[in-house]
Amino acid sequence: MKISQYLVTIFLDALGKMGTMPKNKRRLLALPARVPGYLELIRRLQAQKIAIVMYHGVTDCPPAVFNWCHLKVDEFARQIDFLVEHYTILHLEEVIERLHRGQSLPPRTACVTFDDGFRSVATTAFPILLRRQIPSTVFLVTSQVGTRQPAWPDRLYWNVACSTQGSVRFNGVEYHLGSNDDRATVYRRLAEQLKNMDLAEREDRLARLTEALGNFRVPSEAVVATLDWSEVDALARTGLVRFGSHTHTHPILSRCPVEVQREELETSRNVLQERGLSASLFAYPNGRPADFTADTQRLLRELGYRCGLTTIPGLNRPYADLYTLRRVNVGADILGLQFRLWMAGL
Repeated sequence: MKISQYLVTIFLDALGKMGTMPKNKRRLLALPARVPGYLELIRRLQAQKIAIVMYHGVTDCPPAVFNWCHLKVDEFARQIDFLVEHYTILHLEEVIERLHRGQSLPPRTACVTFDDGFRSVATTAFPILLRRQIPSTVFLVTSQVGTRQPAWPDRLYWNVACSTQGSVRFNGVEYHLGSNDDRATVYRRLAEQLKNMDLAEREDRLARLTEALGNFRVPSEAVVATLDWSEVDALARTGLVRFGSHTHTHPILSRCPVEVQREELETSRNVLQERGLSASLFAYPNGRPADFTADTQRLLRELGYRCGLTTIPGLNRPYADLYTLRRVNVGADILGLQFRLWMAGL
């Protein structure tokens, strides 16, 4: 092994031991940017791993109340240009098929994915992907397609952002809705609490919370508006965009009884198939290890899904469990160097 490769191996090993030391980890992560050729060497050493990049929405006008899911369009374009320069970008469906067959993939294979089916995928992201002929996969919450209304977390976001109330009370705590920063913080705290509730309790509490905030309908031009079926069909006809399931109503599956999980997965699959779309790809709502179970993965297999994408950060080895695939999770605060480091598996 060359000395440079040996040093990178030490670097990667040290990084893996830094999980509980964020300050030291930040210092260590800064090293590759200061050493010429270091990142490129790390990418070469990680070349056999598969990078599945996760986006949600892309916007040319970031909302006043911060929403992590919506990346500025100029940064999105820079990231896509970086991927074009350094990676072979394939359809996720093709990658999954090759992995099932045990076939090899090109070095530095990457896939581009979008969760939730926001309208901005068609209006803002796709023109950039089209110019560069980049394939992508959009995971749809099938009950929301055609309504312009997003899944429940973003309906909550919209109500918090638009509420005329000075505060809202939830779980015995009064949350003040003064500044836009306040509202962004309140949204994150409320959403996290609701995600940790069982399905029936979450639906009840969310309904009461929405009523207290004002129950604002999302307009079609809003950053959190979703695709309609004509837009889905138009994207599918290009051949560049394929679709997968993100469940029917976006519940946290681990919080649902098994029969409800089956209904969510089966209904979403059937809707996609009835529209003439592929129904073999799946992304877990929220996607953390606690958000799906062994029953969820068993149901995916039984219903014909060929993979399950998480939000666990990282790259994937060719022999990874296809129902626990990791992703490079990109949001509004993932810019420049940080994106390049994550794409290198750091």
